[in-house]
Amino acid sequence: MPTVVESPYTGLTACVKIGSGETAETLAYISGADLTLEKEIIEILAFGMKFKEKVPAIKDWSLSLDGTVALAKGGTQEKLYAAFDDASPLTIGIFLDENTYFEGTGYVSSFNISAAPDDKISLSSEIAGSGATLLTLPTQAGG
Repeated sequence: MPTVVESPYTGLTACVKIGSGETAETLAYISGADLTLEKEIIEILAFGMKFKEKVPAIKDWSLSLDGTVALAKGGTQEKLYAAFDDASPLTIGIFLDENTYFEGTGYVSSFNISAAPDDKISLSSEIAGSGATLLTLPTQAGG
């Protein structure tokens, strides 16, 4: 579970990471995230089956970012730009609140970062992923 160091925004906030798993480095938090998930129900008929079976399959997701960037501890403008400009996938967390978030790995299809050295950083980007996004919910106390 990722540790949230900064909580600069409320509502939908994206957390941008490079790397995966425990070694992922959190670079920044971005206000203004719009996540779209697509789910399909597919029918299968395996050899020997008499009836078709329906199974859910999450295939694609997309994310639009358009907002202000708060750099995470250790994050820099240079690292952020390099992460979006590189062809490697980014790990993105979309926080509904501090303990409830979607997380997935996707590829940047477009981005625009504008920043003066001593001013706020603005970012807009389109990111697309395939495969599941993980939804983490707060743990319930008591049981």
